[in-house]
Amino acid sequence: MRVVLPRMKRGSMKRVRRWALAPVLAATVGVSACESDAFGPDSRYDPRELEASYEWVLENWTDGEPVGYPVVHLTWEVPERHRNEPFRVYAAYGNGSYGLIATVTSCSDGICRYADTNVIHGRTYYYQVVTLDERGGDEIGFSREVQVQVPNAPALTTPAAPAVTGLDGAVFLEWEATGAIAYRILVEPDGEDVFLIGETDGTSFLDDRAENGVRYDYYLAAVDANGHVSELSAAARGIPRPDFHADIVYAHADRSSASGFRFVGDEASDPVLAGDSPNAQWRLEAAGGALRIRPLGQTAITAGTFTTALTCGPGSEANCVDVRTAPASSAFGTAAVDAEAGNTYVLRVVGDDGQTHYGKVRVQGSTVDSSGRRLIIFDWAYQLRANEPSLQRWIR
Repeated sequence: MRVVLPRMKRGSMKRVRRWALAPVLAATVGVSACESDAFGPDSRYDPRELEASYEWVLENWTDGEPVGYPVVHLTWEVPERHRNEPFRVYAAYGNGSYGLIATVTSCSDGICRYADTNVIHGRTYYYQVVTLDERGGDEIGFSREVQVQVPNAPALTTPAAPAVTGLDGAVFLEWEATGAIAYRILVEPDGEDVFLIGETDGTSFLDDRAENGVRYDYYLAAVDANGHVSELSAAARGIPRPDFHADIVYAHADRSSASGFRFVGDEASDPVLAGDSPNAQWRLEAAGGALRIRPLGQTAITAGTFTTALTCGPGSEANCVDVRTAPASSAFGTAAVDAEAGNTYVLRVVGDDGQTHYGKVRVQGSTVDSSGRRLIIFDWAYQLRANEPSLQRWIR
């Protein structure tokens, strides 16, 4: 509750003087304090170490715009001689008079706290705390005076939407710096509520709690030294998916039991199976001295594109080349294609749910085993979300 008393001019309160200002919070912008002499009949009733700091408190975002308020936090230690007396908090701004703004009746572990939310950007405020003797109504102890400069409300630059990379069980974000001291990262999973997942002073972030097959929209907000935040950036979408490396299939004529393949969603399931299995989505064949990937059933495949990696992402070289999204339907066919080292092939398959899914296979190379059986070594990724063409996509 805000209690209003007759206002007094600054300097007219008992034992309030004008002192030279000295820093009180070196790490807090615009905060300084005035040291008082220990005077009066018994300074053991004086509240000790009064300090103040400014903060802007964010409540929420409405249509992407931040909603919050400025606040000055006051803390002080109880007097050396404290018998549970309450404290009065006085405030003034500019050259105005002091007025009582609060009475604090409880403290914790010898520390008292009060938050003044009735402050305005661009004003200078002065505070003093006094100890009240409830029996006689006298003010028997007096803190030093502190000064707080509440900064002007800044116009923060809104960040551009981040670049998003869907990985295996994670999503990686990168963005351009705006000059802010920090950035807050928010996420909206599959149309649920938006919530804060992290803050960093860098220009990248890994959401390692993302789940494969779930669609996530990410937002950024810039933060300044006083806690002010910008409007939210536009959304950027990421969909993580399984990503596996160094699997092997054999030529059907050499080892038919391990020549077929079916995309799976986790490591617990073996994707390699017999090439004539009704569950196989494609198999490896040998024809005319070449190894070929043959789509089976309702599977269709692209002609292949040279790439330097299955997936480019954090830690990749600047010239990394990958296939990030499935192409248009016209790029798919049902004929076998040569399995060439370095090529990535996108496959359109029917998943276990009976719906269309996309996967990609990158051939590392072909060789033979100790028995002379021909095989390919390959990496692959599979999109668990039905009808979603993203295989590793940067979206702004």
